[in-house]
Parts: sequence; C-alpha cells; structure tokens
Amino acid sequence: MDNIVLKIPKKSEYMSTVRLTSSAIVNMSSFNVDEIQDIKVIISEICTFFIKNIEKYTESLEITYEIHKDKVIVEVTDLNEGQLPAINELQNDMSIMIIESLADNYTFDSENKKIIFEKIKK
Repeated sequence: MDNIVLKIPKKSEYMSTVRLTSSAIVNMSSFNVDEIQDIKVIISEICTFFIKNIEKYTESLEITYEIHKDKVIVEVTDLNEGQLPAINELQNDMSIMIIESLADNYTFDSENKKIIFEKIKK
C-alpha cells in the first residue's frame, strides 16, 4: 500500500491541478478510464463542496490517497477554521449527490471537515 499526500491552496483555480494529479496517481494503479474519470469528478466535487461551504481560505486542502491493489481510498480535509452543516442538512446538495452516486463508499465527517471515499477497481 502506498500513501500520497497533496496539500493545495483552497482556490478554485487549482482544481485542474487536483484533477490531473488524481488522474496520474490512480492511472499508475491500473484503474480503467471510466473509474479514473469518476475519481476526478468525485475529488472535484469534494473540493467544490469545501470551497462553497467553508468561506475561509487561509489554509490548504489536504488530499490523501491510499493506494491498494484493488482500490483507492481518498481523504479530503479542509484545514481552515469554520464548520460544515450536518449531513442531514445537505441531502439536496448537488456535490453530495454526485459523490454518493459515483463513490463505492464514502464517509462525511463534518466535525473534522473531511470527506473520505473509496473507489474499487472493477
């Protein structure tokens, strides 16, 4: 198992960097094109979710990739001050709906400002 940690400024202009980096990391693990695209979309939606729900931008987003033989587990944490709404208040949030539909498993940790998802190779 490999762990890769990426810290990136919490700015929308860095989302293409996050997507490209994510694509490169999971491509090395032999995910297929559709799975790679799903992972890029999920990470983009998580970052967008944090950008729109926690207004502070002084600290980074931290993205941790845990690469296994048959899956990847990705943890995205907002290191800024602030609070997230509870998950039950976000049922109609488009980002959350996209994450739910594309991730094989996911955890929303509003207290620690992190979202963890898992994508399994088909």
